Parts: sequence; C-alpha cells; structure tokens
Amino acid sequence: KKKRTTMAGERAKYLLVGDIGGTNSRLAIYNETDKEAIFVKHYPNQKYLENLTEPGIFESSIVKPFLEEVQSTKIPDLDKSLLVACLACAGPVRKNTVTMTNIGFDYEPLVIDGTRIMADGRGLLGNIVRCTIINDFVAQGYGMLVVDKEDVLELTPGSWKMVDEEGPKACVGAGTGLGECYLTPHGDGEFMCYASEGGHVEFCPRSGLEVELWDYLKKKFDGTHRISVERVVSGRGLANVYEFLAMRFPEKIVETVHEEFLKAGDLQGKVVAVNATEGSLCEHAMHIMISAYGSEVGAASLKWLPTGGMFVTGGLTPKNIKYIQGADSDFMKAFHDKGRVSPLLKTIPLFAVMVEDIGVRGAHYCAQKELRLWKKDVESM
Repeated sequence: KKKRTTMAGERAKYLLVGDIGGTNSRLAIYNETDKEAIFVKHYPNQKYLENLTEPGIFESSIVKPFLEEVQSTKIPDLDKSLLVACLACAGPVRKNTVTMTNIGFDYEPLVIDGTRIMADGRGLLGNIVRCTIINDFVAQGYGMLVVDKEDVLELTPGSWKMVDEEGPKACVGAGTGLGECYLTPHGDGEFMCYASEGGHVEFCPRSGLEVELWDYLKKKFDGTHRISVERVVSGRGLANVYEFLAMRFPEKIVETVHEEFLKAGDLQGKVVAVNATEGSLCEHAMHIMISAYGSEVGAASLKWLPTGGMFVTGGLTPKNIKYIQGADSDFMKAFHDKGRVSPLLKTIPLFAVMVEDIGVRGAHYCAQKELRLWKKDVESM
C-alpha cells in the first residue's frame, strides 16, 4: 500500500479538460495547481469526427492526438505522468456516458464514455486514471463560480449589488444549441450545479409572424403539435429563422448571401449574423431569434428565481451583445414581458458573460475536485 501511494505521489499530475459542443471540441491541459492552461486547442467536430458509429472515435480522433501534440510541443515527459480528465459534453449524462445532442443524427449519435476512456490503454490514453463526463451546462454553471467581474456585463443596472450570495444561480446560453442549468447553495460555501434540458421545452410564438414560423418549423421537423425553443434560439435556430423568412419573403433575398448560406453547413447561423445589415432578411432573423432568447431567459428566471444571479452565456451572447444590451433591446423587452409578474424580474440580477471559455473554466473546476477525490482514493488503498 505504501509503495503504491508513494509512486502515485511522485508522478507529475495534469488536468485534462474538455468543452465538447455541437460544433467544436475545445481541449486544454493544466498543471494540477495552476489556473492558466499550458496548452489549448480547438477541434471542428465536422472535420475530426467522421465515422460516429466507430467505438471510441472521440478519444481516437481528438483526445489521443491532443495528448500527443502536448507531449511533442509542451510536456516531453507527459508519458510518465498521471492525468485526471473532466469532459463537459452537450447532452444528457447517464452513468458517466453522454449521447451528444447536436453531433450526428438520431440513428448515428456520437457517444462519449468516460469509463471506456479510462480503460483505454493506447498510448497516452493509458495515463488517464480518472475521466469524468459532465453535462456542458453543468460546466457552464460551475464556471459562474470562478468568473471574473470584468468578464461580464450587467444587463440589469445594479445587478452586482442585488446578488444574494446564498441565493440560487442560473445559467442560460445559446450556441450551437441552447443550454440551461441552475445552482443551489449547500451551506458550506459550496454550490451544487444541476443539469437540465430546458432548451428543449416548447417554443412559444409571440406574434403573428412567429406563429407562421412555429407552423413552418413543425412541418420541417415532423412535429405534430410543438417544437423546441432551441429550434429558434441557437446558431442552428438562427439559420431556421432565416430559412423561414427567405421562404416567406422571397423578394427580399440577396442572392449572394443566400448562396453562401446554402453552402455553409454547420456555419449557416454565422452567415446570417455576419450579413445582418439594416433592413435585410438576416437582420430580421436576428431580431426574431434575440427576442425569443430574451423571452426564454425571462421564463427561466421566473422558474428558478435566481437571486444569486442569472448568467446569459454561450457563444451567441458576446458576439451579438448589441442586440442584447440596453433597456430597449429586443432581448430585454422580451425578458421583461411577463404580464402581471413582470416587476419580479427587475429584482433578478442579470448578467451577460462576455467570454466563451466559461465551460472550460467550469470543467477545470470540476477536474480539480476529481483530482482531490482520486488522491483520497489512492491514500485509502
């Protein structure tokens, strides 16, 4: 027992952290005591993950090459170290396994299994002694606990002064998809974060045109009576809205933009955002999507009453802050448009997170916890 514990204690330990979204996988490696990553790399999923049904495709095509690059460029003796990994993934997690929500199709989903990764002895994968899979928005939630004030904007003026340090917190963020989570205090200064699939609740149209959009998307996605709010509030949702508007108002189509849109694959939403010039279909799509975004954040705030703060995250937030910030913005007007209970939302601290690495920060936070647990396990052997 003493020899095994001593050998584990003598080996260098690193934290392998991942934020695995629908479009990109972001991996980072940290020294066990440092806050700054030694090396970070982004992998476009469409490029690196081709055969999704191949068992272990994620670790073979992304994790293993990442570790090999780290060893060749940053940490030459990585093969002599121990690795504790935490991967934050976009999808529901069961038994340390996730079926990714927005990678692949229903008949060919990407599955990432933390237990399988731990058992994989190929090359540097064999140095992973612990691999924990968490929901990507659990990571976003934990990231809120370590976010710097300069990394966020107050959407409701005076929000920092309104924060109840012992109150629940919540996080809603649009990127490739739409994620939501909430955190509750545990009385010891720690918070526990809970995943949800709130991005898949019903989209509620708020105008006659949005009723038409709702009907269009029902037909597109074979829905009989509902569609998810994520079909509107996300990068792919923005593409859906533009597609509907192009069908509804064909005379407003700009051919060069439309051709670029049709060829853009997973980046169709980006094409719409970049071409959102005044009076264009793209700008109209942005207004509809951002309004629905604010409405959903308001609905989530009513459900969770996050007096510790509602944090609006995701890649779409900092990129489109001009549509979000300000009392007269589409986002804020929809956020507050809640009838009799609208005044209640004025008491909720509301923030926009202006950095896109919150998921990585949260996964790093969880990896540090996992390392402490692993050390306890080793000491008890």
